[in-house]
Amino acid sequence: MKLYFGDLHNHCGISYGYGSLENALAAAREQLDFCAVTGHAMWPDIPARTPATDFLVAFHEQGFAKLAAGWEGVRATIAGANAPGEFATFQSYEMHSRAYGDHHILSPADDLPLAQGESPDEILAAVAPRPAIAVPHHVAYVPGYRGIVWERYRAVRSPLVEVFSKHGSGFSDEGPYPYLHTMGPRDGRSTVRRGLEMGHRFGFTGSTDHHAGYPGSHGDGRVAVWAESLTREALWEAFLARRTYAVTGDKIACRFSVNGAPMGSVVAGGGLRRVALDARACAA
Repeated sequence: MKLYFGDLHNHCGISYGYGSLENALAAAREQLDFCAVTGHAMWPDIPARTPATDFLVAFHEQGFAKLAAGWEGVRATIAGANAPGEFATFQSYEMHSRAYGDHHILSPADDLPLAQGESPDEILAAVAPRPAIAVPHHVAYVPGYRGIVWERYRAVRSPLVEVFSKHGSGFSDEGPYPYLHTMGPRDGRSTVRRGLEMGHRFGFTGSTDHHAGYPGSHGDGRVAVWAESLTREALWEAFLARRTYAVTGDKIACRFSVNGAPMGSVVAGGGLRRVALDARACAA
């Protein structure tokens, strides 16, 4: 396996954000191995339009319409940037949700349709048989308003969970990198730790989730992947196998196994456990 670094969730001017898609992909290629530039696509349970929410609703709806109008061009530009062995790209768009928490749809298929749905499951069903997953992000906000609802989580649709981004770290409600966004602070009911305590199994990712057209910006989150080669197919296999981990910015190399089984594996409990760890970074 070889180690690759990327950003699977970031934004630019294709919806609400800044900068061109072409510049975002060029910036990604300078310092990443793979990338997905994400457009904002829908919010099925958006708050009702009132004088108090008018700006919020209009802002989001204009972004959704912008992505829909340019979707064919977005797909073509991302497809054209894919270069097996040099730089890999994936198609991606985001759904906001109060009922499930925000997710971004991720796929290696260049003909991924911009499907609408009330839930991540509905969207994945609509894009089938194309391969796709739904990655929860900024999970630690309040459940019921943009934070994950672990009771509705399903590993088959979401083998990966974004645990760090520009929003901060969603691992726990007491660790470093707190959430400081207007959507609120971290909530212990929707942290990554809570999901693990409930028995869910998923791989960790980090991505920037900023809106400035610069994937992989240092300090905002990156994802590391152990894969056989720098191709969409090999990376996709690694995503589904959960051979991933999150870093805040520095490209920390981490190889970890239990009884020879790499990160992301499921191993039987009991008996002798042989734990191997090799971590290489610029400082302790």
